[in-house]
Formats: sequence, structure tokens, C-alpha cells
Amino acid sequence: MVQANSRGEERLRVSRRGFLKASGAGVAVAGTAAALPFAASKAAAQQAWDAETDVVVVGSGGAAFAAGITARGLGSEVIMLEKGTYFGGTTIASGAGLWIPNNRFMAEAGMEDPKDWALKYMARYSWGHLYNPDDATLGLPQHDYDMISAYYDTASEAIDYIESLGAIAWQMQASSGPTNDVIQTDYMPHFEENHAPKGRTVNVKTADGSYGGGGAMIGSYQAWAEANGVDLRLNHRVERVILNDAGEVVGVEATVLVPTDGEAATAEATPEAQTVAIRARKGVIFGSGGYRQNAEMMHELSLPYFGGCAAITNEGDLLRIASSVNARLGNLDGVWRNQSIFEQAVAAPAGYNCTWFLNGDSFLIVNKYGHRFVNEKNSYQDRPRAHHDWDTTNGVYRNLYGIAVWDTRLQQNWGGRFPWPVDPTTTPYVLVGETLEDLAAKVAERFAELKPYTGGTELDADFTATFLAEVEKFNGYAAEGVDPDFLRGATAYNTDVPAGPVNPEPTIEYPSADQANVAMYPISGEGPYYATILTPAAVDSSGGPVINPNGQVVRWDGSPVVGLYAAGNCTSNPGKDAYWGGGATLGNATTWGYAAAKHAVASDEKAV
Repeated sequence: MVQANSRGEERLRVSRRGFLKASGAGVAVAGTAAALPFAASKAAAQQAWDAETDVVVVGSGGAAFAAGITARGLGSEVIMLEKGTYFGGTTIASGAGLWIPNNRFMAEAGMEDPKDWALKYMARYSWGHLYNPDDATLGLPQHDYDMISAYYDTASEAIDYIESLGAIAWQMQASSGPTNDVIQTDYMPHFEENHAPKGRTVNVKTADGSYGGGGAMIGSYQAWAEANGVDLRLNHRVERVILNDAGEVVGVEATVLVPTDGEAATAEATPEAQTVAIRARKGVIFGSGGYRQNAEMMHELSLPYFGGCAAITNEGDLLRIASSVNARLGNLDGVWRNQSIFEQAVAAPAGYNCTWFLNGDSFLIVNKYGHRFVNEKNSYQDRPRAHHDWDTTNGVYRNLYGIAVWDTRLQQNWGGRFPWPVDPTTTPYVLVGETLEDLAAKVAERFAELKPYTGGTELDADFTATFLAEVEKFNGYAAEGVDPDFLRGATAYNTDVPAGPVNPEPTIEYPSADQANVAMYPISGEGPYYATILTPAAVDSSGGPVINPNGQVVRWDGSPVVGLYAAGNCTSNPGKDAYWGGGATLGNATTWGYAAAKHAVASDEKAV
């Protein structure tokens, strides 16, 4: 809730219940999920299916639509079941980028992306502790090598096929760099294995040639699906899969949900809710998202993350179902990472709260001791990893709560580009100080107030002195243009990302004439100054049942669960913890959704 303090200023207050949900503790989502033999299903009980089709697709984000459109394009009947009250899942709020190695736009631009080097880049980034460039599988287990190899081979084919159907149009993604006309850069462009560090990210192309974003992607997909006979159904929560005598998946049971008054993003089972049994003659493909919105799963399976930006329906439905068919599980502690505003995350844990690119230059992030602990311009996947640095002597995360500090230069020119607010003086989660000492005192006061929600975390006794010294050191680095502590501005990603001022009437020239490093600029010697608390967030989870190159869910012995497929965040991410470049999430979603549909359509009809 919002509460006024003694000075009459509005402050964002957090409830204990909200904090528990944000931090991953709390009550599990209601409902059951399992696998049923056909004889125990509703279809057998009533001696009829409520509906029959070739392919059932669960979900309606990028993975689900890639599967549904592909299956329909190949001539199969398709029913898509979305649990929520709108189509699009997490994808609809995304930037709609897809990481597609060796795509046709690169070839058209004369850019080469040889497979051997692309796989080396992917293997080193994803499995650095195993990587061996001289080994036949680059040091990876055969399955992991096969998956990244299949990704390289399939990703470009997938987007080209979906575009050939008229479902969407693509274009190469530009960066958000200072001139806004450079090609999107991978997130580890400086790896010697990365021989094609630019050009692998594609995006939606709208009718006027602009970038469309997630809304345009889903809108285009949905329009094509509706025009081409895909049966789209909202408010259908798939509870279980149905098996024939051979153990093959032949259908699903779903609860038809009744929207709750006042709920805009989800629906609930009510006494009036109906269970339907739907046959899938060829296969069931899950593209239902991860488990970020399941507080119990986050508590049990992951490190502490606060908030994120997954669709509210992402509750780990496939993970529950897959365990009942002996599916092999992988990467369960993995998430697509980001940073969130801590107070906003605990006050509204299900809300959208991802910072993505930290635009601007005159800012830094320090921990509770006053020290910088991360390259603030690195990618949203890698920055949050620094928050989980464990102090083995004192038994605490040193950096779990980071304090982002910025000055008037940044505020006046980048204010309005999240997390920098339009007006910090009226933004509850932002602290304002006329001097750096004043700001440090207010940060200490805020941490004291938040102790019930941070495990008692408070600032170090020497925070102010250390913080002031850190600002002075940062300013020296920025003036020289070199950051020996964290190499800020030393990679193409660091220098391509800091978008120019968003203010329509910027007060500075950017980059400034005296700017030695486009990613850094000295913190001003005059206030006011601003601060907010950042914590690690999960865009969504990236673990679950393991799939093979055909998108089939596999058992622990490697055999496929015939008729069961998965793609996107509900699966074990083939990239492990790495975000190869912009659009790695939707790249995986599209690639495996396409592969799953292609295999399912070509498979035999399953007997009941």
C-alpha cells in the first residue's frame, strides 16, 4: 500500500504476504496435474471426446504460436488452449527479438556465421566449466551438443517457414546504441569463439518497416491463426495428459475456467468450471511458460529472486505433469535473469518489473558496504549473477541488495527509461538527496525500515565513507575512460547498448565532447542525487523437462514420451545459464516450437 510519512511524502509500503510471494515463498498454486490412462479419463467415462484434433498446443506465447502455426501450415488441425484471459503469455510484453544464428539477413549483408565457430561460442558461454574446443562435442555431453547443433541448423529454417506462410515478417535487429543505427550485438561479443558477434538477432517487421515488439508479434500470429482455422480457446487450464495403453500421449483434460471479477490477467476454477477431454491424434505440444509465478516452486528450486516479468499464468504446469510420465528434468534452478526495483517487486510481486538495459552513463551500483560489485553495463542476464556472491565467513549474500545511484545529468536526459523514473520526486521507490552524504543517510534510513523484508539487512557502519570514496574512484575511471575494476565500456555490448537521451529536449550532447568512454561519465559534483534498491529478478524460469532435437519430452533413459512435446520456458533450456544474444528466449521458443510441430505432424496417429 501507499502510506504518507511525517513529511507528507507518499511512500511505497510492502506487506509481509507480498514479500513472501516476491521472494519465492508462499502457497502453491491450486490445482492438480498428472497423467491418466485413457480408461480413467473423462473421455472414457462419457464414451466420447469433447473435441478431437491432430495437434493440441498448450499456451499462446511465442513457443506455442510457432508450434500451432507450423502444424497448421503443414496441414494438421490444431486446437490451442490458453489458460489466461488473453493470448500472448509473456511474449506479448517482450521486445520480440529472436536470436537466430546464420540467418538469411546476415547472408544478404555478406556476414558469415560458420557453424563450427557458432557452436564453440554457444558451448563456451553455456558450459564454460566443460568447454574443450579440441573435443568432438566441445567437452559437452552428447545430448547437450546435439541440442545446440540442432538449434544452429533449425532456427533460421523455423523463422523462414513461419514467414513463408504469411504469419509474420522479419528484419535484422538494430542496436539501441548511441547512434541507434548499429546492428544488435551478442552478449559476449568479445569471446574469441564469436566470429559473428553482430546480426544474429531478428525482430518483427511491421507494415511501415519499424520494429513491432511483442504485441505486434502476437497480433500477427493470432490474426493468421484465426484466418487459417486454428481453434483458439481462452480460459482452458490443462490439468493432465491422457495416455493410451502403450504409454503414448493421446490427449489432455482441461478445466474451462470462469474469470474472476476484477481479474484482468488470469481466471480461476469455480463450482461452475467444466472439465473437457480433448483428443490429440498426432501429439500435444506445451508452450506454457515456466514457473516464475509459482511461489512454491521458486522457493524450492531457485536462488532468491524478487519479481520479474513473466505472465501471471506461468505456474509450472508442465513441470507438474512431466513428473508423472517419468520425464527427465534439467536446469531446474535456472532462470532468465534481470534486475528489479526491490520495493516494487515486494509490493506487487506478480507485476512487470524488469530493468533490462541500464541506459545512460553517469550512474553506478554499490552494495551494502558501499562498493561497486558489477559492470553496470553488462547484459540483464549476467548482471544479476553478481547479486548472489556468497560471503562464506559471515553467511550472507554480499550483493543481494544493490543501490543504484545516479545524478541530474542522467535524470534529465534518460528519465522515463525504466528504471529511471520520469519524476523521481514523486516516485515512492526513489530516494533523493541534495548531497551524496544526504543520499547515503536516506539509503540507510530506508534499509532500516525494510529490515523486516530483507532478513535484517542493514548498511555497513562505514557505508558512507566507502561509498564516497567509490564515487570518487568511479569518476576518475570515467574521466580516463578505463574501468580497471569491472571493464565497463570495454566490450562492444557495453558501448552499443547505452541509448541516447530519451528526453525530447536533452540538455546534453551525447556522447559528450569530453567523454572518454561512452558507457561512463563522472557523477556530478552538484546535487540532487537519486538512488533506488535493485535486486535480482527472474524474467521466467528456464528449467523443466528435457527435450530432444525434435522437441519431444524425453525420459531419464533418453527415450521419448511419444506424443508429448515442449518448447520455450517450460523446458530445460538447451543454453543452460547463457543468454547468447538478444532474443535468446524467443529464439529457443520459436526453434523448438517449430521442430516439435514438424515432428508431430509427420508422426503416426496414436491409437486410443
